[in-house]
Amino acid sequence: MRIYKVSILKKGQKEEIILKAENKVEAIKKLNAKGRGIIIKAEEINVPFEEKMKELGKIIKATFTRKKLNYPMFISAIRQLGALTKASISIKDSLDNIAKNSIDPLVKEMFEKAANDVDNGLSLSNTFEEYEFYVGNLAVAMVKLGEKTGELGEALEDMADIYENIEENRQKFKSAMRYPLITLTAMAGAFTVLIMYVVPKFADIFSQLHTELPLPTRILIGAEYVLSNYGLLTLAILIIIFIAHKYFYRTNQTYKYGIDGLMLKMKIVGPIVEYASLSRFLLVFTKLTKAGIPMIDALTISNGILDNSVLNSKIENVIKSINQGQNLTNSLEKNNILDNVTLQMIAAGEEAGNLDTMLENASDYYKTQFDIIIDGLGDAIEPIMIAFIGALVLLLALGIFLPMWDMAKAARA
Repeated sequence: MRIYKVSILKKGQKEEIILKAENKVEAIKKLNAKGRGIIIKAEEINVPFEEKMKELGKIIKATFTRKKLNYPMFISAIRQLGALTKASISIKDSLDNIAKNSIDPLVKEMFEKAANDVDNGLSLSNTFEEYEFYVGNLAVAMVKLGEKTGELGEALEDMADIYENIEENRQKFKSAMRYPLITLTAMAGAFTVLIMYVVPKFADIFSQLHTELPLPTRILIGAEYVLSNYGLLTLAILIIIFIAHKYFYRTNQTYKYGIDGLMLKMKIVGPIVEYASLSRFLLVFTKLTKAGIPMIDALTISNGILDNSVLNSKIENVIKSINQGQNLTNSLEKNNILDNVTLQMIAAGEEAGNLDTMLENASDYYKTQFDIIIDGLGDAIEPIMIAFIGALVLLLALGIFLPMWDMAKAARA
């Protein structure tokens, strides 16, 4: 979310309202919907200090006490809500029923809150906005779409399909990373034990040499000294760095843009982020287009589900280009978002008048590419793991044996 200051004219007097929105268009739409007055100007501003402190508090709380959302149960609850809504059962009764039967505490809490909000005349999207930290902006966007079009049941079922796709990708990624993470964790643990309990014994022996120790040995002794004397401080610093990163990532657009750009440029991580994000973007864009939503609105809503600000910026440029009279294919090509295969699909769809079908094919193509990358992730990481483990073993071997060789030479002399 970004922060916007909107100047309005109400009863002859100028007022300024601060609100959160994904972009300037959404900020204006929010105020128009509330009928607050005549909008004069809307501009993005830096996050106010009070909001920064609130965000910092949320991040610190989430780091240590954050509730975890059970995504399979959340998806099941959304699918039930969609089916009950399409069956013309009241939204309040549907929410109460799902909350009563849910065994996940966070899902139960969310749907109970939604039932109370609806009973008090608020919209369902109001509750999802409050729980956006857990469910993401996709849920908010899809519920708002359903409320806007009057097809809430369809929107909820589409949202469940999208979340199932996201959860499937997440599980594939976790499965691919499980072996490398277990291996590296075991190696790091073994290395730490050796540093803490083995190196000190050799350090006492090496200190009797009264000569300058080799660099690998000095590194090991230095690591042991830091862990023994400043271990807790080092851990605290790492936690502070982690919290600071999350804080600036959520409140500073320049910092977020830089990190997101770096992520896209990384050799292994970049393609995963790009294909996963664009596959999800195309999937939502396809469903919105099929639902008859105007292209600009569909692009704006679909852009709201992207977490990467570099891709966000490119889609915003696409929207500007279309507003200036360019077609979708040229706008996407100009901003270098999709590859040539996908662009040809979309171009053919625009020419033949079946854009939604071609967008669906493009989404499937990106999902397939993502699956290929995930399937080959283990093979891609394996050489890095071997190199890393080899470097640790070499450091230990050289750090311990080089001085011992020097001692043997001195004894023979």
